[in-house]
Amino acid sequence: MADERVTLRDIARRAGVSMTTVSNVVNGRLELMSEATRERVAAAIRELNYRPNAGARNLRLSQRGAIGLIVVDEQPRFLADLMTSNILAGISNYLSGHGYGLLVTGIRKAAVADLHLLRRDQTDGLCIMASGTQQERRALYRQLEDTGQPIVIFQDQAPDFMTDTLSVRQDDHKAGELLAERLIARGARRLALLVPAQSWAAMAARQAGVMAVAERHGARLDTVTCGSEEIADTQIAIARYVERNGLPDALLGGNDQMGCAALTWAQDRNFAVPGDVRVTGCNGFAFIDYVRPRLTSIASPAYEMGKQGAALLLARLSEGRFKQSEMLFDVTLLPGESD
Repeated sequence: MADERVTLRDIARRAGVSMTTVSNVVNGRLELMSEATRERVAAAIRELNYRPNAGARNLRLSQRGAIGLIVVDEQPRFLADLMTSNILAGISNYLSGHGYGLLVTGIRKAAVADLHLLRRDQTDGLCIMASGTQQERRALYRQLEDTGQPIVIFQDQAPDFMTDTLSVRQDDHKAGELLAERLIARGARRLALLVPAQSWAAMAARQAGVMAVAERHGARLDTVTCGSEEIADTQIAIARYVERNGLPDALLGGNDQMGCAALTWAQDRNFAVPGDVRVTGCNGFAFIDYVRPRLTSIASPAYEMGKQGAALLLARLSEGRFKQSEMLFDVTLLPGESD
């Protein structure tokens, strides 16, 4: 009688091959495989007394050895975003160390309906990083729910209609609070928050955190929409805002890219940072070490988020359910000299 605890991973370890190779043997995809490899896998299957059955299929044990990552982003160079690339690196490195491949697709909202990864036969599970309004994201998540695959949502909360889903995110509300509290404690009363035109749940949470602190202290908060997150769009938006409203006490970059853009904008106009205007970023990725004064930011656990999300997804594939519905990572202040 077959031991129902035997998985494709067990066979891969016994045969010394990848899970993808085992999946190919089990499903009869033998065209690109050597006879020696095929026989090694077949021997491991016999030795472990592995038999595919309905129960195993219901647990959704891997038959493909692949996980999909969908990034819904209007920017064609979506991997240039360091939050995206750090989460992706964490996912990919964990999966590759456990015999899985990662299929990455960047796509605009308008094309989501035609996305090939939404077909059940492509992957064992899906990860998603989605831009868009709350309504747009909910519509996308409903499409993902209909695939029948386990889903890991990064940097957003899962809606209540999703039943086989894990949300992995950092505490961006706290990030906004930490930055605003520090600036106000240092004397800033007029704050300008720089945000991209594209909507992200995490950016909205940071904005809500800053707003809560500003209201609590009676400080003024203006939101400056900067088009894309690139330096030219950000600096044009800052210039227009300052022309209309004057120089604020502090410019808060919604992320480090916009924070660095604000810093260089001020320096190019001979404003002293932090003497004339205080500047902060968010996420604390390594490139901020290249600017002076060093940018005050928030230390993001983005890489660890990707790694842990991948680990919990593989555990779900083995055990049949997620052990938890959400993983919320703490954030900490990364003090610099720019504020």
